[in-house]
Amino acid sequence: MNRTLWIGSVMSGTVLILILFGPYLPMVDGTMDRTLVLRDSEGALLVPPISPSDEYFLGTDRKGVDLWSRVIIGARETFYILAVIVAVRVVAALLISVGAFYFKGLRFLMNLWNSIFSFMPTIFIICILLAIPGVMFSDYRSFWVLVIISAVEVGRLAMVFYENLHRQRKQTFMEAAITNGGSRWTLFKNYYWPSLLRELFITTPMEAGRAMILLVQLGVIGIYVNQQFFSQLDRSYRAVETSDAWPVLLSSLRQDIYSAQWIPISALFAMTFSIIGFYLLAEGLKKRQALKMRRQF
Repeated sequence: MNRTLWIGSVMSGTVLILILFGPYLPMVDGTMDRTLVLRDSEGALLVPPISPSDEYFLGTDRKGVDLWSRVIIGARETFYILAVIVAVRVVAALLISVGAFYFKGLRFLMNLWNSIFSFMPTIFIICILLAIPGVMFSDYRSFWVLVIISAVEVGRLAMVFYENLHRQRKQTFMEAAITNGGSRWTLFKNYYWPSLLRELFITTPMEAGRAMILLVQLGVIGIYVNQQFFSQLDRSYRAVETSDAWPVLLSSLRQDIYSAQWIPISALFAMTFSIIGFYLLAEGLKKRQALKMRRQF
């Protein structure tokens, strides 16, 4: 029994339920109304953030929004962002890897791309690129943030797909297929693409986990996809978060860790649960694929 696959599927399925049916789940306030002031059982006034209680299962955030509702409803936006990042990254990597497999010029581009963006930690590269004024203050900043987060890992992922194609080419049955006069398209359709597809099923959940880790890191240092900058009277700029995605709950991490620990803990638990679920799903799929290969040979 592939327990890793089962556990990963259950955890990932739980996240999918939150995305699809989150606003309709029990104890979820779909309106996410703010509670500006509340009295405890002794009549004392409480102001946000309010700690967990019978009325607020996970407490509230600093705006007075029920944290349980915000985490559940924020799952949809979080995974919309995640899906865009993973889709762009995977599609771009597939195209580059296939092109590099057949054309030396694209192979050079792939190796160069991977070398440049693996020179330093990914988070540093993203911070440098997002600090470019034309990106930071762009009217389409969210678009550029998604493109940059996706692009920095494309070279690495393209190398994974390229190595898969290279291994497939070394298989003994490929020599027979080439000898029988198989065209480039026929070989790709019958042999290379099925192998790439198997790699894709395993890689996609793993990439989702990697992208979520990256969003956590960016959230800790105060960088978010849906973020706007407004000029202030002292000529400085103030960043305003316009999102309910989970990383935004880390916006005041250094302050919350001492006075409202339930806020970052709730976000980190949700994101960690998702990361582990994606990782176990990928490992389970890898085990199942390895078992199929052993049975064939």
